[in-house]
Amino acid sequence: MMNEISAQKSPSPVLTMGDIARPGPVIPPDAPGERLFTFFHARPELMLVAVVDADNVPVGLVERQAFFLRVSGKFGHALFNRRPVALLMDDSPVMIEADVSSSDFTALTLMSQPSDLLRGYIVTRGGRYLGTGSALDLITASHSHAVASAASLQEAAEDLRRANRKILRDKLFIDTIVENIPSALLVRSLRHGHLVLVNRAAEAMTGCRRDLLVERDVEDVFTPDEIGHLLVSRFAGGGQGVIEKVLCDHTGAKRAISTRQVTIADERGAPRWELCVADDVTEQRNAQHQVELLAHYDPLTGLANRALFSSRLEAACAAGSTATLLCIDLDYFKTVNDVYGHAAGDSLLRLVSERLRACSRPGDLVARLGGDEFAIIWPDVPAQAELTTRAREIVETVSRPYIIDGHHIVIGASVGSALYPRDAEASETLLQYADIALYRAKSLGRNGFQFFDQELRDEIQTRARLGSELRGAIAGNGLTLHFQPLYSMPGNRLSACEALVRWHHPTQGMIPPDQFVGLAEENGLIHDLGEWVLRAACTEAACWPAQVRVAVNVSPIQLRNPRFIRIVEDALAQSGLPPERLEIEITENIFVQNSATNREILQRLGRIGCSIVLDDFGTGYSSLGYLRSFQFQKIKIDRSFVQELPERGAAGIIRAIISLAQSMDIPITAEGVETQDQWTHLNDLGCNQVQGFLLGRPQPAESIRQAILTHA
Repeated sequence: MMNEISAQKSPSPVLTMGDIARPGPVIPPDAPGERLFTFFHARPELMLVAVVDADNVPVGLVERQAFFLRVSGKFGHALFNRRPVALLMDDSPVMIEADVSSSDFTALTLMSQPSDLLRGYIVTRGGRYLGTGSALDLITASHSHAVASAASLQEAAEDLRRANRKILRDKLFIDTIVENIPSALLVRSLRHGHLVLVNRAAEAMTGCRRDLLVERDVEDVFTPDEIGHLLVSRFAGGGQGVIEKVLCDHTGAKRAISTRQVTIADERGAPRWELCVADDVTEQRNAQHQVELLAHYDPLTGLANRALFSSRLEAACAAGSTATLLCIDLDYFKTVNDVYGHAAGDSLLRLVSERLRACSRPGDLVARLGGDEFAIIWPDVPAQAELTTRAREIVETVSRPYIIDGHHIVIGASVGSALYPRDAEASETLLQYADIALYRAKSLGRNGFQFFDQELRDEIQTRARLGSELRGAIAGNGLTLHFQPLYSMPGNRLSACEALVRWHHPTQGMIPPDQFVGLAEENGLIHDLGEWVLRAACTEAACWPAQVRVAVNVSPIQLRNPRFIRIVEDALAQSGLPPERLEIEITENIFVQNSATNREILQRLGRIGCSIVLDDFGTGYSSLGYLRSFQFQKIKIDRSFVQELPERGAAGIIRAIISLAQSMDIPITAEGVETQDQWTHLNDLGCNQVQGFLLGRPQPAESIRQAILTHA
């Protein structure tokens, strides 16, 4: 139940609680506690926040000191920002109507509920929120009312005297309010310069009894680096304000102390007292520091995280000064996780972080961007020779062996760099270029260093232009299909054709698929390209004899398209090609990520009637596992094995694959057959189908139709 005090009309105009009420921020009860932290952090002078419902009716009150004690102690940072304000507020605060006089409120509260007043109170008008106040507000407002309202000076002075008489008559006010306020409270008389009031919290904070504080000079009691020196010294310049300092308590421990200083005037408006209210905010500052650590630093390595790195990189570029960015990727780190476990991997990341720190200089920012990716920002651009030397030092330092749990572990590091503003004038572009240089270093053999240079810039521009032109070729029918025949053994009957996309560039001529298919996968064009190939292949195959199938290669990226099944169904429906004449060729990379999802897509294709073919079999380490997890309609032996025939080792591998497939009743196709000896060996081993230059090269659609008529 709320503590409510209803209005009792005063016979004459006096200082009311509505006059004293301090309007301030309000917060709904279902808001996260993090917003309270934001309020108090942004406004150090803010002591109270009212909690109101949708109709602006108060339902609770949050007092600054109690809030920080609660979130720092009982709940801790890990929970407070997710807790609703309803769990952090005082749900039964003192509530007072605005028309009640301040003197009546003070007397009634002290008689009925003095302890509740310590937590502050809420002033309402018609039951709705008007403002908040504290015991300190009652004291200061009573003394300032005469000055603030010249038109009612006599009434305000009488109200002030009446309030003072109530305070003097009721010792409980001083004992309950002043003595038990959790903040340290000290009052100095400006007439004779000595302290006239020291409460219990001030004694505890200074570590000194009040009888030693009152009537003593500060130099006789405290040294300048002690908390007490700050609290009992005369205010610098008078007036009011908030000061926060880190000082020693009486045990020598460092504490963060926030003080609010107020000068109180007498009835004539002349300065009469100096009031100092102090709070120990050490726990709040520690909690804030912990929040900043969590927000800006990697908890595993202690390095800057991606958020802080991005902020610093953007600031360095915005400042217009020079900067060097290095992106670092660990080589073979995945092997460490796979062989020794993730705990060893975490230990390795911590050791790598220590070595990167050791290679750095004051002013460098070393960050972990995630996984085994690191970055360093140098606040300058050294000469190329120095840059190379420092980068090589990083590679060599990170590559030295590690001893983890008794294991001798060796990894490498690939480093790419980009310079601001020489290479890029924006932080995002600079990071992109350093990343490109990093992957160039990896492609050149890893464990090395690569600058971002003009060659890489030209390559980026070429790929960007080529990507734009490829988009136009797809939209403008600038592509064509060639078909390579597949022959059944031993009679060499043409039984299927594999569709292969060709791009004849208007100025560069024929561009090989291995140059633009990979580009399409990088820039997202693979979905449009794959759909075009599928539709064109089905349309062409619909004209072939019924016993000839068409095979279409599908990238793992295409399966991420939620429309892929519909695209296949539409291509079949529009072309009139029966589903059983369409072979979808995939590689085992499809199962590396989202294996369950991709397996479901393949099963749906099978239910439509399409054949699923596992291409390049034998080149991956988990091929046998894929045969067990999915029922393929055909397996294609990779050309790398066929080209080594009749070498004994290759023959043994092919014999094993064919034997395995026969035991599972799966037909076998051999790719890359270029000689008669290869064909003979495959025929002797029981291969079902062959494909290669010996029997037929990729041909345009017109030519393949003639070949089908001849060999089908």
